[in-house]
Amino acid sequence: MRARTVKLLLAAAATAAATAASIGLSLRAEAQPAAADAVVARVGDKVITAAEVERRIAQIPPFQLQSFGRTPDEIRRNFVSQVLVRELLLAQGAAAQRLTERADVQDRIRGVLRAALLQRIQAESAASSPVTDEEVRAYYEANRGRFSAPPMVALWRVLVATREEAEAILAELKEDPSPQRFKDIAREKSLDKATSLRGGDLGFVAPDGSTAEPGLKLAPGLLDAASRVKDGELVPEPVPEGDRFAVLWRRQSRRPVSRSLEQEAPSIRQILAHGKAEAQVKQLLDRLRAQDVSGHAPELVDLIDITSTGDLQPLRRPGTLASSRRPGAPAPRHDMR
Repeated sequence: MRARTVKLLLAAAATAAATAASIGLSLRAEAQPAAADAVVARVGDKVITAAEVERRIAQIPPFQLQSFGRTPDEIRRNFVSQVLVRELLLAQGAAAQRLTERADVQDRIRGVLRAALLQRIQAESAASSPVTDEEVRAYYEANRGRFSAPPMVALWRVLVATREEAEAILAELKEDPSPQRFKDIAREKSLDKATSLRGGDLGFVAPDGSTAEPGLKLAPGLLDAASRVKDGELVPEPVPEGDRFAVLWRRQSRRPVSRSLEQEAPSIRQILAHGKAEAQVKQLLDRLRAQDVSGHAPELVDLIDITSTGDLQPLRRPGTLASSRRPGAPAPRHDMR
């Protein structure tokens, strides 16, 4: 069967090559344009029309078309024989071997169809409901916090009970001013257990003392002390923080950010266009789900065992318990000896 399929493919290839070689006159630049339904080549029971050749060539960048020949006539003929005819030969060979019945091939076909449908919905959405300047402006105003940020400073801190402890830590850091030593001290001695495990790293702090850590807000005195040193410098004296004292290290700073509407308009248009397309996809899915989904039994996926490492176990039979054994582990013994 396989030998017969190969012979058929070779015969079809020879026929297609001869056909492709004979179509030069109909594709010459100086000739009159061919009718859209004119058959340029036949491969098995499939045909390639002049309109198909024109459509496919239009999708190829000019620099890439140059690889098919030096003249327009040569480019067209080689594109047909090397690309379009080859595609049909391989497609018919796959059909002859019934590859479309394979599960992995069906997955890929579904993926291509899904992508094509989503692309069409996006194009239709952009044409039927384009994003307006008013929508862009309204989005910008409603999300100003995403397009601007105040100046911020990154701080590391060790919080201790007394000034003497803070001074001793500063003296130690002057001997060994390395990030690793600071982190070790913070993990060992800092009274702020929310940040000690991170080596005292408070992250970036805003001018109002707020941080990315929920519930963590620094007192104004700490920011004032940090403002007197440069990036990468330790604050030379212990900084009072309530009834405790902090050792501060200013790691780096971040300049204020302010993006104008004009700067953000292109990205906002993309966000809004994507949202409109997603709304249409949801409407389509809701309609198709109500129309086509039946016999849905999601609880049956419980028959598939997935280990903690993400490995799949063989399907269990209904009514059996999930196996807790590791792959390759011996089966448990049930005798009472």
